[in-house]
Amino acid sequence: MYSLELICKPEEFDLIVANLWEAGTTGIREQPAGELVRLTASFSSNALRRRLLDRFAGYMPAWRAEDDTDWVQFTRDAWPGRLAGERFFLCPVYRDELAPPGRIRLIHNPGLACGTGEHPCTRMAIEALERTVFSGCRVADIGTGSGILAIAARQLGAGSVIAVDPDQSVLKTARENFSLNGLQPLLAAGSSDAIRSSWADITAANISGTVLLAILEDLQRITKRGGRLILTGFTEDELPPFTGLFQRSRVLAEEEWRCIETGC
Repeated sequence: MYSLELICKPEEFDLIVANLWEAGTTGIREQPAGELVRLTASFSSNALRRRLLDRFAGYMPAWRAEDDTDWVQFTRDAWPGRLAGERFFLCPVYRDELAPPGRIRLIHNPGLACGTGEHPCTRMAIEALERTVFSGCRVADIGTGSGILAIAARQLGAGSVIAVDPDQSVLKTARENFSLNGLQPLLAAGSSDAIRSSWADITAANISGTVLLAILEDLQRITKRGGRLILTGFTEDELPPFTGLFQRSRVLAEEEWRCIETGC
C-alpha cells in the first residue's frame, strides 16, 4: 500500500478529493495543517507514483510506502451521516444509519464529485432551499456537481428540477446519486444558458464568487420575477459585491464561507 500526501487550501478540498477518487484512490484521510488541509490518499500500486506526482504537483505532493491499514474502511468510518439544515440527513451509500426523526435521508456517494455535504456552502444552500422550496415549484441548480442540491429540492417537494454542469463526467455522478434516492434526474451539460428565461422559481448556484458574478445576469434571466436566488461558494472577503447588488437579502455564514439568499 502506498500513500500520496497533498497540502491544499480549504476551498480547494472538494475538487481535489474528487480528483483523487477519479485517479483511483482506495481511501482518503483529512487532517488540519494550520490554515491549510493535509490530504493523504492511499493507492494499491506504486505504478501510479510518477503520474500522480505530476498531476498534483501544485499541492506539495509526497509519495510514501504505507502500512497495511485498511484505508477503505478508514475512509468509510470518516464519512458518517451528517445533519444538514433543519430537515436533512446526508448519508453515504455505504452507511446504514436511519435518519433522525423528522429528517429526510439523502443518500449520496461521497468523493465522486464536488458536493459531499462536508462543505459549509453545501449545508448553507440546503438550509436556504428548506426555506424557499414550495410544493410544485421549479428549481434550477447551476454547477450541480454531485447533484445534492437538486436532489434536496426534489425531496422538499419541488415539481421540476433541472441540474446543469459543464463537466459531463460530473453529470454521471449526479445521475448515480439521483438513482440512489429513487429519483429521475433532469440533467444538462452546460451552464445557465441552457435554461430558458423565467423558467425557475428558485435558482441555486454553489460555484465561486468570481464565476457567480460573471454569470449573474444569466442567473437572474432564468429566474422568474419575484423568484429567489441562492448563491454560495464564496468567502466573507468576496461578499461585498453581492451585498452591494442585493441590499435586501439574507446572508448565511459558516466559518469563513457565505451564502446569500435574495429576491429576483
